[in-house]
Parts: sequence; structure tokens; C-alpha cells
Amino acid sequence: MKSLFTKITLIFLITLILAIGLTRIGFLIDERTARRNSVVAEIAMATARDQTLVGPVLIVPYTRIVKTQKRSDKDDTKIIEVESRINDALFLLPTELDIQANLNTEQVSRSLYHAVVFGASIAIKGRFASAGELLRPASNEQIVFGEPRLIVGISDPRGILRAPALNWGDQRFDFQPGTAEERMPNGIQASVRGLDLRAPWSVEFAFALDLRGTQAFGLAPVGDTTHISVRGNWPHPSFYGQFLPETREVADSGFTATWSTTQLATNMALQLSAYLNGNRGGLDTVTGVRFVDPADSYVQSDRAIKYGLLFIGLTFAAFFLFEVLKRLAIHPFQYGLTGAALVLFYLLLLSLSEHLDFGIAYAIATAACASLLSYYLIYVLGSLGWGIGFGALIAAVFGILYVLISLEDHALLAGSATLFALLALAMVLTRKVDWYQLGEVFGSRRVKRLDHAPVGNETVED
Repeated sequence: MKSLFTKITLIFLITLILAIGLTRIGFLIDERTARRNSVVAEIAMATARDQTLVGPVLIVPYTRIVKTQKRSDKDDTKIIEVESRINDALFLLPTELDIQANLNTEQVSRSLYHAVVFGASIAIKGRFASAGELLRPASNEQIVFGEPRLIVGISDPRGILRAPALNWGDQRFDFQPGTAEERMPNGIQASVRGLDLRAPWSVEFAFALDLRGTQAFGLAPVGDTTHISVRGNWPHPSFYGQFLPETREVADSGFTATWSTTQLATNMALQLSAYLNGNRGGLDTVTGVRFVDPADSYVQSDRAIKYGLLFIGLTFAAFFLFEVLKRLAIHPFQYGLTGAALVLFYLLLLSLSEHLDFGIAYAIATAACASLLSYYLIYVLGSLGWGIGFGALIAAVFGILYVLISLEDHALLAGSATLFALLALAMVLTRKVDWYQLGEVFGSRRVKRLDHAPVGNETVED
């Protein structure tokens, strides 16, 4: 029993050492991922970052002149009139807003890495309206309106490809850079004229915007009623935000998605006013699409290595069961070499997947690892059939791993079912093993080592 305990202890120590190797490869995956993200950021800096549009918003500046009476400081019998001025602005949102965006994506590569860059052709139209006087002054007040401005917040204005123009009713105004708003300085603005802000009014507007960006495109549904339609040629969109698309179609040739929201659902008027006035950190109601890469080799390599220690343990368990059932001694050093080959599988997978499609890289790494172990185990186990069989078993284990990392939504279920099946198999195979007697067998050296037995020999007992 002492010899059996010693061997199990050595196998456990070998497993711990291999776990350290897996951890180091995990750190390498993180390092390469960080490098990839840095290159993507560099590409974005050279073109334009993620784009988010907020607007259009009509800003109406005004001055509130308040006249009050008070006693003179020099002569308290004298009443004087004091005038104070308060500058503020109203933020008006469109009554109706319709946004149509067509996105054309392409991959821009640098070294081993790439980023998804898109060009967006955006058509925006809608209507602003007021049912009456915007502000009602008190009896001692006078309100003087300034010139209204239409602003559109753009997170990275470097992506604006050409100067847009605003069609405002039957007038046309040019957009100018910036929004003149401290909390949302990036964007464009256009001064509008001809509004009678003291009476009911309604104006339709329209403009087009050609925009370039990287990785993601977002919109804020600022209208009382907002309809958004986005089309793109990227086959793997990831929709985000508080409102998912009302309808969506995703195919290999691209995607189409539509959103419809109302002010009752978004409460955008309060959100935007609080944001522009500095009373909140950011806008919560932004919806859009990210251009994800489902074959991201670093994500899949990270998923794979999470199962690394488990599969090393399963391989060692299979070795140990083989020793138990066939009375064949396998040296701990041979356990270690086999485990090292399994650890190097993940390093080989990582390096190959940077140059090849992940599926192809996985197949090559699996074939290399299974072939090497088959050749080695033929001599370790002293049998051509058992060596090839174990190599096929290891290839099957990595095949199961590939299925697990591919099933994002059902990975836990598939993994749990697989582990349960393997545990059940181990229990069935060892149900008649007398472990106390087995310890005596290991202690009395009745198990014969076949390290140098010729290929084809079966297990031989003393």
C-alpha cells in the first residue's frame, strides 16, 4: 500500500508542475490578447474609434430677465428696481426621428492582427414641433431667445468623411465643427433661423452623414418616436444596448436590424438634459451593433486552456486504470513526458492559430500531439495496439474539447455530461478492483515493467 500511495503522490506532484506550465501559457494568451487590443487601438487611432451618434438635438439659448423692487441701500425710503439676468438653454428633441444607416465593413490588418473598420452612410430625417410658447414668463420677467442650434454628438469626429448640410424646412444650412457643449464637445452644429418660438411651430429636417469608425456603431434614440434601420455586410453582428432590435436578419452576406422606441420607454429628454447639464456621468440609452470576430483565436485558446488541467487528469487517470487492470507499471517520468506533450499542445495551438484559421490550427496541433503520443506509448505500453489506441483516445479527448469550446451556450451542459460519463466508465471498470490487494501488488513489485519490451508484447506478470 505504501508503494501505491507513493506513486499516486508523485503523479499528483507531476500534475501540479504541469498546471504551472498551463498557467504560464494562459499568461501568454493574455499577453498576446493585450498586444492584439493595442494594435486594434492603434488602427482606430489612425482611422476613427468606435462611433456613437447622439442627436439631433435643438438647443435654444435664452436669457431670463427678472425685475424686482427693493429699498435703496442709501435711502431706505426709496424703492428701486433691480434687474437680474439668467442665461440658460432649452434642449428640444425631435417629435419624429428616422435614421437609416448602411454599413460597409472591411478588415484592416497590421502584423498578425486586424481590426474591423466600417464606413457608414447615414440618412437622418425627422420633425421638430412645439404646441405653443416654449417658456411662459412670470409677470416680472422677460425672456429673450437666442439663435437656436441643431447639434449632433459624434464620439470621434475624425471619422467624418465629408461636410454635411442641413435641410431645415425650405432652408439649407451648413454644419460647423463642434457642438459648443462642454459635456459633449465632439460633433457638429448648425445655426437655424426663421423660428417663431412664441407661437406653435413645426419644421421638418433632413441631412446625410458619411462616417468612418472601428469595431462598433451606436445610436441614441432621442426622438419622441424613433425608428432606426441598420444594414451591414458583416456576418457576425453583436447587438448591444438597453433596446435590442425589434426585427433582425443575419446571413452570411450581412445583417439587417430595426429598432422602434418611444419617449415613454427611453425617458431620453430627462436623460439628455441631465447629461448635458453635468448632472449625470453618461447616457444609458444607447443602442447599436459591434462587429465581433467569432473565430477570435485568443478567445478560443483561452477557452481551451481552461480545460487543460482536466484533460491531463483524465489522461493520467486512464494510464492509472491501465496499470490497475493490466498490471503494467508505468514510470512517473513517463507520466511527466506524456503530460508535457499535452501542455505543449496548447502552446502549439496558440502559435498556429495566429497564422491559420483556428479550426485548421486545432486539427494540426491535435494530429501532431496524438501522433507523438501514439509513437511514444507503443514503446511505453509494449504494444502496437495499445499505443495506437491510447493515441486515438487522446485525439478523441481533444475532439471533445473542440466541441466544448465551440458550444458557447451549451458548453457547461456538454462538459458536465461528458465528465459524468467518464466517471461512470471509471467506476464500472474498477468496480471489482481490490484496492488493498492492489497496494500489496505494487509493494511486492509483482507488476512487471515493460519499458524495453518489444513492440507487440502483452503484459507479463512475474
